[in-house]
Order: sequence, then structure tokens, then C-alpha cells
Amino acid sequence: MFEPMNLRITLQRLLWIDGFAGLTAGLFLLLFRTSLPAWLGLSQWLISLQCTCNFLYAAYALNLANRAEKPKWMLWLLVYGNWAYALFALILLLYFYPGYTALGAAFFVAEVVFIGGLGVIEAVKVRNMS
Repeated sequence: MFEPMNLRITLQRLLWIDGFAGLTAGLFLLLFRTSLPAWLGLSQWLISLQCTCNFLYAAYALNLANRAEKPKWMLWLLVYGNWAYALFALILLLYFYPGYTALGAAFFVAEVVFIGGLGVIEAVKVRNMS
């Protein structure tokens, strides 16, 4: 089966990476919530919404990574959550154009690529599960 970039990473490790990435992003958004609106050209409520989404996602991903048994439906929910959030970031990128700064555009593009890419890699891993 196709593996993007021939990655040989276990699903378990990928879940930990995914969960800690969400937690790190949430902490970053929380710590810089007063500065980010000016830097990114986005509103405070949007930064808070993204912070909340990241913390909720991290809690789910880390809980799943910590489970001994990982039901496929829970893994697919995680994959679809990644894709939904990447689509949400893409919609925000288009909706707020041209109101954000260049750094704000880079932030949205990075979210789409990173989160969507994780979803693709996780989907391949889940599909290849025994």
C-alpha cells in the first residue's frame, strides 16, 4: 500500500506526535493571545477559538495515543477531525482575505499543510491496520 514519503513511523508514535503538536499549538495561541491578533491580522475571538480547538483535539489525540486498544472508529474520527480542521483553516484563509497579515497567511497555510498532511499519513496507517 502507498506510504507518503515512505515513512516508517508507527501509528502509536504518530498519535503522540499529533497530540503534542495540538497541545503545543494550543499553548502557543494561549500564551500569545494578546499579541497574535496584531501579528496575524486576526481577531481575538478567532485566536481563542483556535486555541480551544487545539486543546480539545490534543486531549482526544493524547487519550487515544495512551489507550492500549485503539478502535478503528476512534482513529477514523481523529483522521476526519484533522481533515475538517484543515478545511476550516482553508476556509478562514479565503474568508478573511485580504484582512490578515503575511504572517497570518503563512499561519493558515502552515495549518492546512501540517494538519491535513497528518490526516493523510494517519489515514494510510489506519487503512493498513490488521
